[in-house]
Amino acid sequence: MSKEKLLSEAKTHVEKTCSHIEKSSQETIMAIKRSEEIYLSLPEFDRPVEKQVQNYHKKRLAELSHLEKSPYFVRCDVVFDEESKPHTFYFGKFNFNQDSIYSWVTPASAIRFENPGKVSYFLPSGKQQNALLLRKDQYMIVEGRIKFLSSESTEYPRKLIFQEHFSVLKSSFALPEIVAQMEKLQDQVIRAHHVGSFLISGPAGSGKTTLALHRVAYMNQSPDLAEKYPSQSIVVFVQDNGTKEYFSQLLPGLGINDIFITTFSEWAMSILKLKSGYAPRFIFHEESEENLDLFEFSKLQALKKHRLKNDSGFSLLKKIYAPFFSDKQKEIFQKQMESDTLDRIDLTILLKSFYQKNRKLEIVSEYLIENKFGKIETKKAAKKMSYNLAVIDEFQNYLPEQLRLIKKCLEEKNQSVIYVGDMTQKVQLGTISGWDAIEENIHDKRQVVLHKVYRNTKNILQFIASLGYDIEIPTNIKDGSPVSEKIFVSPQDEIDYIQKTLAQKTFQSVGVLAKNSFYVDKFRKRLTDKKIHCMTINEAQGVEFDIVFLVGIHPKLFSLNFPQDTPLDLIQEKKKINRDLLYVALTRAISELHISGKENLRNVIQLSAIDKHI
Repeated sequence: MSKEKLLSEAKTHVEKTCSHIEKSSQETIMAIKRSEEIYLSLPEFDRPVEKQVQNYHKKRLAELSHLEKSPYFVRCDVVFDEESKPHTFYFGKFNFNQDSIYSWVTPASAIRFENPGKVSYFLPSGKQQNALLLRKDQYMIVEGRIKFLSSESTEYPRKLIFQEHFSVLKSSFALPEIVAQMEKLQDQVIRAHHVGSFLISGPAGSGKTTLALHRVAYMNQSPDLAEKYPSQSIVVFVQDNGTKEYFSQLLPGLGINDIFITTFSEWAMSILKLKSGYAPRFIFHEESEENLDLFEFSKLQALKKHRLKNDSGFSLLKKIYAPFFSDKQKEIFQKQMESDTLDRIDLTILLKSFYQKNRKLEIVSEYLIENKFGKIETKKAAKKMSYNLAVIDEFQNYLPEQLRLIKKCLEEKNQSVIYVGDMTQKVQLGTISGWDAIEENIHDKRQVVLHKVYRNTKNILQFIASLGYDIEIPTNIKDGSPVSEKIFVSPQDEIDYIQKTLAQKTFQSVGVLAKNSFYVDKFRKRLTDKKIHCMTINEAQGVEFDIVFLVGIHPKLFSLNFPQDTPLDLIQEKKKINRDLLYVALTRAISELHISGKENLRNVIQLSAIDKHI
């Protein structure tokens, strides 16, 4: 069959299928309206059942809205053993049986990663199903239009049928785009046994977070696991509120709703019922970075050695820290107390003490109830924190004590947790450096390490590699624009350069990144476009931008000026953090990377000696 005919038939089928889905959506909307009318006419005791009917239709309507834009991403023609008639299956985000579309989590969808020929997969019963894969077509369908189509069969090798020029930018989560990058091994990872710990590791931009979310979707929706992992029993820990919002947009696209997405600080403060402010690190601009590092280092020593105290809040922290603080550090802590701000170490100590006192972590919530006199009363109830599955994104930024506290909330029988991140990319002091620290032993078969980076252009990856970072560059990624380095005298010159550069471009998002928060503030005041996000490098971990401007490069940016008696392990850890911090900054850019300041970046690396640790 010619390419033209294959494409024509594919377009006709997509158009017909989208029309069927649209019709089904309208019917579902009518069903919801009828159910709402019926609900009002029912006696009180019959309403819960009708409400469940409404919820089912609303969930189905949400699924159909996704299918309308992208009904499927693979077509497979197969002949099962002992049969002669071929069957055509399409695999997409959700089922639509009318047009033989099945969810990507069904057992049969595993064949989409096989080459034409003999294939097999396992049914939920454990029985092996054998078949002959005659033909496989791979699609990318966006807004009901085919953007990419390839085909292969037992009669002809894989060939490109159609590819429309499209941007690599991801304004929303596009499952077909991700599936195109996933390999058969990764599909096996998604379907791996659910019990125990699982590790997904890899460099920034390798797709590890996407893979983790696919595994969550599979555990939440596959026929044999759905009852074990309902949405309400799953918690996802993210780094900050920006990432929380990002995940909240991604998960519904995979059919996952009502999952609890939180940060460790938000989670801990809700358990402790605290109203104080929070910052991962207490920043006092009158103090040098080295003094603040030593301040954190002393807190970390206290965290490792502290025992239960009969107190709470800052009063407890003051007692615990006293033996470890110098006079200077006690002054800094006094300023911190005056600002009523807790940091990540403070919160961990308070939560650890809470657990030691209560032997469990629980949250007290309020609810309304009607008393026997017909009046509404407010009641309180304590609920133990318990999860059937926990996902910990960027786990390398968690203190060992934080991870241990999260693990105490896992359902005891399965202890299901997914760690996502890279132990070699630490950006904060005292975070986990080995699995022994949390009594975790992850079998090799339950570890997947991704090596290829899909986010950045070839030019960006080559520039990063030229700085001494060990990074694998895929052969099939686009070249992109050369990395730009500019020398400027002042922040105002950098702002002018950013504004001039962006005036000539169309972009979805821009990141303006600096090492220090006070430097970022200068840009935040001038660059007010909602598409421009000014933040520290720490804050940017886990997010990506079309264009990145790394600003504020100067000769002493990564230099260390600790006192002579500073512990060697602190100095070594800080050098490694600086190296990893720079890597995080450079890998935030999808299409363009611009670097500016008073010095060339390569010279800064050599001056600070962090290149010895790359």
